[in-house]
Amino acid sequence: MDLTLSPRMVLRCLLSMIFLLLLANCLGIAWFIAYPPEVRMPLLVNLFNLNLEGNVPTLYSACQLVLASLLLLSVGFAHRQLHQAFTAWMVLAFIFLFLAVDEASSLHEQLTVVTRETLGTSGFLFFAWVIPYGIATLLLLVLFAKFLLHLPSRTRTLFTVSGVIYLTGAVGFEMLGGHYVTQPNATEVIYSVIYTLEEVFEMSGVALFIYAILNYITTTFPRLAYVVTE
Repeated sequence: MDLTLSPRMVLRCLLSMIFLLLLANCLGIAWFIAYPPEVRMPLLVNLFNLNLEGNVPTLYSACQLVLASLLLLSVGFAHRQLHQAFTAWMVLAFIFLFLAVDEASSLHEQLTVVTRETLGTSGFLFFAWVIPYGIATLLLLVLFAKFLLHLPSRTRTLFTVSGVIYLTGAVGFEMLGGHYVTQPNATEVIYSVIYTLEEVFEMSGVALFIYAILNYITTTFPRLAYVVTE
C-alpha cells in the first residue's frame, strides 16, 4: 500500500499537534487559576507549559526546526545536482539547525543575561536577546532579499507570511511580554496569555514554512516525491 504525504496533509498534522499542545498548556493555566500559587505544580502542568524549557513543547518546536532544516538541505542538494544555485538553501538549512539547537538548549536565554547586564535594558527590551537576534535577522533579510525575489510567487508569499508569523511571536510577543512583566501590577495569568500567543505563533510560523518547502519540492522536483511505501 502506498501512502502519499502531501504538503497539506503534513501541515494539518503539524497544526493538529500544535493545537493539542495549546490545549494542554491552557489546561495548565486553568489549573493555576483554580488553585493557590503556593500549591505545588503537578508534573503534567510543567510538562506542557509553553513557557518552560526542556519539556514536550520545547521538544516539538526543536523537531519542527530540524525537519525544516533537513527539507532545506534536500532542496539545496537537488539544486546542486542540477548545477543550479544552491548556497542560499544550504545557509538556510544551517540557520534552522542553529535555531533548533537554540530552542533545545535555550542559548538565547543565556544571551539575555549578558546583554541585559551590559546594556542595562528593561521594558520592551527586558528579554535582551531580541537585540542581537533582531540585528542578525535584519542582516539576513538584506542578504536573502535577492534570493526571496527569485523564488516562485507562491513560495515567496508562503515564505514571507510564515516569517512574519514566526517573528510576530518570537520577537513581537517576546518584547510585549518583557514590557508587561516589568510592570508593578503584572499578573501571572495575563503573562500566561502573552507567552502562549508567542509560542503558538512561533510553532505555527515554522509549520507553514515546512508546508511552503514541501510545496516547492513537489512543484519543482517531482523526483523528490515524499511517498511512504508499506
